[in-house]
Amino acid sequence: MGLELGWLPSLDEGQTRIGFNGRAPQDLNKAPILVRPVIRVTLPWKLTAIVAAPPPFRVFGVNPHLLALGLERPLWQRANWSLGWRGYGQFGSVKGAFTCPASVLAFAPGSAGNPTSCVGESADVASLRYVGSEFQIAYRIPGVQKLVPHVTVGGNFIDGAIQIKAPVVRGMDENREWTRGGTFSTTAGVSYLLTKQTVFTVDAFYSPLWVTRSPTAGRTDDGLFNVRAMLSYTLR
Repeated sequence: MGLELGWLPSLDEGQTRIGFNGRAPQDLNKAPILVRPVIRVTLPWKLTAIVAAPPPFRVFGVNPHLLALGLERPLWQRANWSLGWRGYGQFGSVKGAFTCPASVLAFAPGSAGNPTSCVGESADVASLRYVGSEFQIAYRIPGVQKLVPHVTVGGNFIDGAIQIKAPVVRGMDENREWTRGGTFSTTAGVSYLLTKQTVFTVDAFYSPLWVTRSPTAGRTDDGLFNVRAMLSYTLR
């Protein structure tokens, strides 16, 4: 079992301007970090099952109900080198005021500070679903056996959607927006064996995300980069 801490980078003004065909900003910079417990269970045939989920209560203005699952096993080991495989996925949703946050209600509907004409906080629900697979290469440094650098490369299929529930001047906006497609990801990091049962891992993660913000705009890469750390303890 372990505890994972991930830093979530902030989006700039242009990256959050996705409402009204790219003309209105959305409140997407809510949670600066993600903290979730992780449970790993050893199975037959060298398989390990992974379950991870953030606490299901409101924090940073969002209420997450997410569950991530994974299955991994070593494929090849020789001397100080090892190659492993992992399959993973996530399903669930996050509820929050993304389209009509409290910060815009001080401005008149339709003004520059409230371009979506909000008259109350929204209760939007974002569905965050994906599946993927990755391979990891690790190397145990001779003479420094406790330090294990590693790199991964993987492919992912993302199926995301947001159900808008925003009170606006004309009534209740209940539009549904979605996105679907594939991407690849890569990580580079290092694990340090604190004890025979305790491991501390730090990873830098990157995945390119191609976005077209309006029918007239070109495609841009709003790649996701973050840094995450995990402290894990193996029960014997």
